[in-house]
Amino acid sequence: MSKDQTKAPRIYGDYNLVIGSDCALSDDHCHYLLSVMRKNDGDIVRVFNGKDGEFIGAIKKLSKRNAVLSIIEKTFDFVATTPRVHLYFAPIKKDRLGFLIEKSVELGVTDLHPVITERTQNRKANPDKIQKQIIEAAEQCERIDIPRIHPVISFRDLPDTPIYCAQEREGAALFNPAPSDEISILIGPEGGWSADEVKTLSSSANISAVSLGSRILRAETAAMFMLSRL
Repeated sequence: MSKDQTKAPRIYGDYNLVIGSDCALSDDHCHYLLSVMRKNDGDIVRVFNGKDGEFIGAIKKLSKRNAVLSIIEKTFDFVATTPRVHLYFAPIKKDRLGFLIEKSVELGVTDLHPVITERTQNRKANPDKIQKQIIEAAEQCERIDIPRIHPVISFRDLPDTPIYCAQEREGAALFNPAPSDEISILIGPEGGWSADEVKTLSSSANISAVSLGSRILRAETAAMFMLSRL
């Protein structure tokens, strides 16, 4: 890919991307290219659909009502992010939640699982907004795949699969996971785990308590720490 192409807008959509074909874009992408990016007919756009790779398209028709791309080249094949990384997290305050989602996508998370705990402050996190944040982050960081946002679950409904759980003040060893094709991590809410939750975590055979160092980290920082060590 040339330097000029890397500077082209990059968009994600559920499009049928075939070299030599035309692709009609959504109203949102039409507005983005015309009014935000100020693009014109003939300009280059990078486009991906999360399953076929990334393609280069030339704007064939762009107006307030519609936009058409002519797909001219494939730049990257689809490669799923590995290992598969599940992040179980208690939704935090809106601005910090946006930061957590964005950086998690950049650091390779594949599955996001909101978990309602006793001290969860943001109990009405909007899954559609989170999905939009996921897509924007994937577009920006040049991921080819799109992480999945799962339905909200309660703390008591955590799966019985192996999970590394950040637990401060528990005397656990520093988080240093062994290589694996699939890894799950769990971070607590603002204010930390409740006493009852600590008991449940400690008695669960599938959950491994881990330390994130000598300092008490914010929830979003804890997630970044754990993901970066993967």
